[in-house]
Amino acid sequence: MKLYSYSVLRNSKYFKITIQLVILFTTTCDNLFALIEGDFGKIDGTATLSGEYDSRVFGISSDSFQGAKTSSSPLISSNELKSEDDFIIRFSPALHFTKKLKWFSFTGTAGIEFAQFIKNDDKSYTQPITTFSIDFDDTLSKKKRVSNNAKIRFDATFDIGQSVGASILEQDLVSYTYFVAGLNLRYNYSPKFGVGASTSYNLKHYQTGSTQTRVYQDIATLPLSLRAFYIYSEKLDFYTDYTFSRTKDDQANSLTLTDSQSHAISFGAQGDYSSKLSGNANVGYSVQNYDNSSVSKQDNLVTGVGLDWKYNSKTSFNFNLNRAFSPSAQGFSTFSTMVRLSATHRLTEDVSSTAYFSVGKVEYTYPPSGQTARDSSSLNNYGVGINLNKQISDRISAGTGYDYTFVDRASESYGRHLLRADITGRF
Repeated sequence: MKLYSYSVLRNSKYFKITIQLVILFTTTCDNLFALIEGDFGKIDGTATLSGEYDSRVFGISSDSFQGAKTSSSPLISSNELKSEDDFIIRFSPALHFTKKLKWFSFTGTAGIEFAQFIKNDDKSYTQPITTFSIDFDDTLSKKKRVSNNAKIRFDATFDIGQSVGASILEQDLVSYTYFVAGLNLRYNYSPKFGVGASTSYNLKHYQTGSTQTRVYQDIATLPLSLRAFYIYSEKLDFYTDYTFSRTKDDQANSLTLTDSQSHAISFGAQGDYSSKLSGNANVGYSVQNYDNSSVSKQDNLVTGVGLDWKYNSKTSFNFNLNRAFSPSAQGFSTFSTMVRLSATHRLTEDVSSTAYFSVGKVEYTYPPSGQTARDSSSLNNYGVGINLNKQISDRISAGTGYDYTFVDRASESYGRHLLRADITGRF
């Protein structure tokens, strides 16, 4: 199984030459300026070289990996499963475009990522990096939650690329091509009231899985959100939000749980709560209806919290909580609760560190197998990590980090170690 259909890094000789060129490039970044800057906009460039050791590159236990490696299933390319751990080298050059007009700001990125798996060479890949966005009333929208000078504000985002990585939800090393097109609109009816609407089209085209016998289906999701704001102050909104979302896979008459629709209503506040606390917090209720008539609808409390607390000029804290339904490309449904607490501290003028702790629970619901109902299962995961970043110069930065994740399932438990280092040049 090839995670991506084309790869230019399979020949290690060429990859060694690429690394040498990157090292030469990053050592000269300090003497370079913006590539192009004029009336039509500004184009900058970046290049990142990173190395990573992953003790469980497929995201599964040793027993599960050995079972997949010896499997005779035609859905698993067992000859490509050479090692459960691996060293991965990545190189990501990209160009960044910015253009600001009176009311509009245009930004975009175009690049490519090369990845070489040292042990599991067949998993090496090349993937594009592309984004484009349009923002109306950019200056105000970046600094404030409300713009009294511009009653209408909107932004649009387009993104197409490839994602490759181990998935806790799927319990597999997965790869998919994605396309995202989103639009967000807001109208301030008065200095105290506003309304908004947003929608996006999300398409994921999956390649064959690495270790699972379940077939991956392509997933398309189309959400539509309507929101009403009470403008408490120039920097703080209270709001209520209703979201309808439709998800479909690419199989006709599918009996999976991917084909579904959901309704969710929530209440929240976003902006600056005080001089030190800011973010977005909401709580609501969601109902998930499946096209598969053999499975009853599900409902639960949903939450989205992202808060930043600035303790002082050197130290800040971040808290995230997310509870939500999510479909799987393997045909089942999940409800996840994820919590993460992190702290960032500036050690010196050019060195900063971040440490985090996370905990999560994933509840799985499977479609019936024939006439037999399948029991739901769950997965608990706990994570800790630390990162160090150094600004070597105005145009060169470097970082390193370590993450440990412990996965606890009903049938097994295991840990995963991830060690990485990177250097980025800007010009």
